[in-house]
Amino acid sequence: MCHKRSFLPTRLDAVNSTKSLGFSRNRERPLSGTLQVERKLTKTIIRQMKLIVTALLLVGFNLLPTPGAAKCHSIPGAEQLWSDASVHWVLIGEMHGSNETPDAFSNLVCNALAHKRQVTMALERPTSEQAALDGILTHRNLTAAEKVLLAEPDWKNGMDGRASEAMMRLLLTLRQLREIHSGLEVVAFDAPSEGEIPGARDQAMGHTLLGLGRAKPHSLILVLTGNVHAMQAPQFGYDFAAMYLPARERLSLEVTDTGGGAWVTFDGACGPSKGGVETKGRTVPFGISLDPASLPMARLMAFFHSTPR
Repeated sequence: MCHKRSFLPTRLDAVNSTKSLGFSRNRERPLSGTLQVERKLTKTIIRQMKLIVTALLLVGFNLLPTPGAAKCHSIPGAEQLWSDASVHWVLIGEMHGSNETPDAFSNLVCNALAHKRQVTMALERPTSEQAALDGILTHRNLTAAEKVLLAEPDWKNGMDGRASEAMMRLLLTLRQLREIHSGLEVVAFDAPSEGEIPGARDQAMGHTLLGLGRAKPHSLILVLTGNVHAMQAPQFGYDFAAMYLPARERLSLEVTDTGGGAWVTFDGACGPSKGGVETKGRTVPFGISLDPASLPMARLMAFFHSTPR
């Protein structure tokens, strides 16, 4: 087995306690009319004070951070992705197996939600995992849901970096975001392809993404996939997944880095690799650039510089 399992954080439940206040009364002698009026006024004031205190407590509890809430960080240049309403699909083309790209992807989701965009995430996972992925986001028993997902064949035997602790952390972050944004969905789009025809898998993935966009015409589809599938020009004699989407409605971002390593499969073996799409020693700030002249690979329209792996 070539991937490590993730460890789920312990869920903490806050216990709130309240304390009641007692008031004594003087029973030694009957109360005069004046004292009775004062007593009624005192009771009225006490009731009002209790209501005010209760309201303040409720407001205070609502302002407290939710245990386990997702921590989101801004990504410079991300606002360029949300300002163009014509863009329906944003594809993040990565080198599988890093820690940084899944983390950055979750921050992109946060950023889009902060800009009031409706978001649907598409992950390069087998479509047969859809029920298990839904369980991670929605099942009350998270431990049981994780066991179901980790029992899937590609999580038990996957070796190309798409099944990793980093990917599980991404899913758990999306689960936390869904507690606030109830309409959030994760869709697996690595659809089965027919035969071994070159390009058949990309065609199936492209059609799945196209159908997802048609089913969610008002959603921004954020796609995390391998960088080859996000290319917008043919190679190896066939079209890639991104090319099945309308050209004016798609935007592909190449993930670049300044070095480091990733957990990948190469020639049937799995393990750490220093391969990636590096910036070749150039000083490139962290964030998103839509300048095609900056690209290490001209087949993509933009690049997203990640921190070192």
